[in-house]
Amino acid sequence: MRHYVHCYALHCLDEDVSNELRGVFKERGENVGAWRQACYKPLVVIVARQGWDIDAIFNAHPRLSIWYVPTKLRQLSHSERNNATASTSVGSDHLHF
Repeated sequence: MRHYVHCYALHCLDEDVSNELRGVFKERGENVGAWRQACYKPLVVIVARQGWDIDAIFNAHPRLSIWYVPTKLRQLSHSERNNATASTSVGSDHLHF
């Protein structure tokens, strides 16, 4: 189960998106590994909408609070947050004389 905690987390946090994603991969005949990798992106979107605090999201949910946040999910969230921060600060850097 440890390799699928992020998939379980997606199902707990947004069951509709989880079911839709599984259905799409099943229709395409994709393997489980491809579906498992695809579960990360919607979770990063959820983390972004909730202030980038993945630990708080897991800790607040009764079914997720017993699980560690998967390392890859944490890394992807940090990376995406850094990208979002960098892209917003690029437009605001002005030289003032």
